Amino acid sequence: MMMQEWFSEGFPVQVPAGSSILDAEMQVPSGANGLIVLAHAGSRPRYSQRVQNVAEYFTKDGFGILIMDLLTEEESEIGKQAEELGVAGEDNTCFDAEMLAERLDDSLGWVRDLPEAAGLPLGLFGIGPGAWPAFKVAVARPGEVAAVVAAGLPAPGEIRIMRRLRAPTMIIAGDEEDAEADLARDCINAVPGRKRLEFIPGYAKGRDDARITEKVSRLACHWFEQHL
Repeated sequence: MMMQEWFSEGFPVQVPAGSSILDAEMQVPSGANGLIVLAHAGSRPRYSQRVQNVAEYFTKDGFGILIMDLLTEEESEIGKQAEELGVAGEDNTCFDAEMLAERLDDSLGWVRDLPEAAGLPLGLFGIGPGAWPAFKVAVARPGEVAAVVAAGLPAPGEIRIMRRLRAPTMIIAGDEEDAEADLARDCINAVPGRKRLEFIPGYAKGRDDARITEKVSRLACHWFEQHL
């Protein structure tokens, strides 16, 4: 009973992923409808107000959550320093997409072994650099990942991964006329199954705007309600 109450309230966890230990936060309400894994990389999402607000919508809607940072704290700090110096991306070992996908896949294996998550339908919410790993893992686990929402895009050369997606997929992008709008359209058009593309002006700018967060959360919750 105490363990169930602990999971219902939420608490920090450390998730083994290959040779790394990743910071995460987990919450599984009693009678949860499913488990949503929110995957990001590098901005310490457990401490991002926007990510926390989205996660709160999920738990209020009856979903369990696992908020994952796919980078270690040391890697996040390296990336932050590189960005401040104007050399973002120079440290490719920290932001290698394949590495992030492998870590996310390992994390799903870990969470599936938890009694509290056993039998729960699984959804992936990839945020920013976590979007491509979410797509890759959904392709690798077609019978296990029930739905995907991505607030981010793969690199243009990686659109081919979208053609192999079988899970219902939603992409949330920013302004319809910004530089990435065409890439978002190309990505969603490549998905062969159920899909949806939503543009939310201002979202891509990263503002912690309550109205934008509410729109993103409602869209994602509705998608997961339909498909989990």
